Amino acid sequence: MWADPSTFKLVSNTALVDQFGGFDRLLLWQRIGGFIVTGLPAVIFAWALICLLPLIRMAERGDWFNAASERYCFRAGKLLLWHALVRWLSDTALVLVLTATNPPGERALMVNVGSDDLLSLIPALMALCIAHMMRIGRAQRDELNEII
Repeated sequence: MWADPSTFKLVSNTALVDQFGGFDRLLLWQRIGGFIVTGLPAVIFAWALICLLPLIRMAERGDWFNAASERYCFRAGKLLLWHALVRWLSDTALVLVLTATNPPGERALMVNVGSDDLLSLIPALMALCIAHMMRIGRAQRDELNEII
């Protein structure tokens, strides 16, 4: 979208870009910055999903309650928290990038909190809860193994 806005209208927040002057007035570094700002939440989310792949393989083998599975789930939860934070700040950062070349007094700052920002916390908190349950399950298994 940042290379040719007419072909990728659904990739990012074109309404926000149009509100602050459109693509035509942007410098190259602003286009690169806009691309990074809008793409960063997707990259973090993809990284979190990649961290879940080893956990899925462990679950397929029935190997749930070990330190590695707990670590993978906790790492994915932390990345999902970062995703929620970066996603929440992405519009603010995008506005800062779009108005950086404006003269003083015409630059803008926008802070926006919506229900979708709050809902993006749910998968992160679920992953952290599952990691905690794995820790408790592993401790109970270890305790039972000591008794037997």
